[in-house]
Amino acid sequence: MQLYCDRCNEAADHPIPITDDPELAEIAKDLGYRNVCPGCYDDLVVEAGEAREHQADDRRSEHRVAAQISLRVFPAGGGEAHETVTEDVSENGAQIRADAAFSAGDVVRLESADGAADAVAIVEVIWRDGDALRAGLRLVETSESWQQLVREQETPPEQS
Repeated sequence: MQLYCDRCNEAADHPIPITDDPELAEIAKDLGYRNVCPGCYDDLVVEAGEAREHQADDRRSEHRVAAQISLRVFPAGGGEAHETVTEDVSENGAQIRADAAFSAGDVVRLESADGAADAVAIVEVIWRDGDALRAGLRLVETSESWQQLVREQETPPEQS
């Protein structure tokens, strides 16, 4: 009995079952593949790795919490702090209301108005939303105090 690759439809002497492969099971399910030839297997492993890498880099895929938190934003090189408010926050960054003082690529230090949370971030993107200027910030490294701030925003206040 001749077996064929589910991906390229070529005859496969030694098809590789991918439905139980943890790295490829999701792709196999999505595309309906069960057995693939060694060449297609290698291609799928590379594609799965690229997809995971892209998803990790895609800031829009992160869980975000809509929250208006007062922040002070300090230029990393020193200088005057800018008072602003977040539009949403995630464990890896925030969207803030910006002003002309920010440029993409700037490194800034964030501090909550109450001083409970701080972090260092890079201004990734700036855009105009109607008349307002917005900036997307990505944390340079994980900050436990920032993560705590996000968790507090996710938890609704207790009703009494």
